[in-house]
Amino acid sequence: MTKDLTDEVKKLNKRIEELEKIISTVIEPLKGVRDITQNYLKIAGIIMDKGGLTPDAILPELKDPISQDIVRVLLDRNEQNISQITELVRTRRGTASRRIIREKINELIELDIIQKHMKGSIHVYSLTDKVIKKWSQMLGFKI
Repeated sequence: MTKDLTDEVKKLNKRIEELEKIISTVIEPLKGVRDITQNYLKIAGIIMDKGGLTPDAILPELKDPISQDIVRVLLDRNEQNISQITELVRTRRGTASRRIIREKINELIELDIIQKHMKGSIHVYSLTDKVIKKWSQMLGFKI
């Protein structure tokens, strides 16, 4: 009888292990859904608090509206030259001076928000990896 009891306990342990594997297989995708839901709620909260996903949400130190518009432009369209950035800011604001845009871009470069590099024979500007990382983290992506 003790041998029968031992065999029964072994069978039950094996069944319990199988059930644990099945449960972990079911639970794992649910963890992903939970993470996505948390990220969605985080984004919804930012939209409600800030009125949208705006540069000041990731760069609260950026108070200047023209600089914020430049960052918005580069969030929408990466790797733009001065003329393109000026035109896109002008579209947003109704007016924009190429000289002022250049000055603001140079300030943003000094703040390590924007970087300048060559694309072919043209200087283009893009957001730095630091800013992209902050933006991604705010949206809930793990980098």
